[in-house]
Amino acid sequence: MDVTTLGVLAGTLVATATALWARPLGVRLGVIDKPDGGRKLHANPTPLVGGVGLYLALLAGLALTMAAFGEVSPAAGGVFVVATVFFLLGFMDDRQHINPWARLAVGIMGAAFAASWVPELRVHHLWFPDLGFTLPLSFAAVPFTVFCLLCLKHGSNLSDGLNGLFLGMCAIWLVLLAPFLTPRTAVMLLPVAGALAVLLFANLKGRLFTGDSGAYMMSSLVGFAAIEAYNQHQGGMPALYLAACFLIPVLDMGRVMAVRIARGTGAFTPGRDHLHHYLKDWTGGSNRAVAVYLSLCALPALHIYLGAPLVVVMALQMLAYLAVLGGNRGRVPVAKAPRIEPVRIEKQPSYSGGSFKHAPKPYQNRE
Repeated sequence: MDVTTLGVLAGTLVATATALWARPLGVRLGVIDKPDGGRKLHANPTPLVGGVGLYLALLAGLALTMAAFGEVSPAAGGVFVVATVFFLLGFMDDRQHINPWARLAVGIMGAAFAASWVPELRVHHLWFPDLGFTLPLSFAAVPFTVFCLLCLKHGSNLSDGLNGLFLGMCAIWLVLLAPFLTPRTAVMLLPVAGALAVLLFANLKGRLFTGDSGAYMMSSLVGFAAIEAYNQHQGGMPALYLAACFLIPVLDMGRVMAVRIARGTGAFTPGRDHLHHYLKDWTGGSNRAVAVYLSLCALPALHIYLGAPLVVVMALQMLAYLAVLGGNRGRVPVAKAPRIEPVRIEKQPSYSGGSFKHAPKPYQNRE
């Protein structure tokens, strides 16, 4: 059995076990997301264990890398350590919400540590072959890397609002980065890719949610893997290519935060003014909204597989994004709770004044 098959199979098995025992695992770990009728509109309490399955797949990928190459490269090891830090941060946030500023501080320290100690995990130059110049970052390399990672982390987390959306984005990102990944990092990510396919199906069925543990971990994992691939292919992977890959969630994050700050409500205040909310309102369904959102994220494939200019690709993404916002005309979609059909209870006889008579019971809602 070759390494690719073994890696995908390992991730598939881990994710399948996570999906099958999602509820008892969520109860045992204390990570059950309960609907509140406001921001959380899912019908039933749902376990936040998708991130657990992804992290177990990453552990399998680390073991597979050591078995295949006899060692783990500093870059792959750095990616794993930071992914672990972000996974634990997200897991604690799933159990008991952490102050957003504390999360931001831990995110800055984790990303700065990796970018400072592993040269392959920081952006040294910005290559713009389409525009004909290179911009060295020098002392700004580490701060710029941290800024990019935090933008991807928060953008990914804010976009995780519809079943299948975040995991679908992760799958698309791995496909877009696959031609550039270094061998060791590629092998480490094989079980993660296998787990994504299974967990995406389970998430679409509503069996589990990714949780902050999965969102934080996968954003750091994909982000640092992209930076390593970018440095490995000096001049071969334009900076605009990575910008196009992550443009939609990061752009939406920037818009949402700017609007909330302007309104005086705070950058981290929850709301229903994200792109996926507008798409759901516009298309009339969650699955259609996810399909449109993922299509926008997948547009960089036109460059890598068909040779379309990156400027054209990003222009298409921006035009589509602005068209959705413009079509909505600034109206924030109204939260709609899941429809619950009333169940009529049969009349029960009651005793009153020496004779039985039927007393009607009120309507009761089904769970």
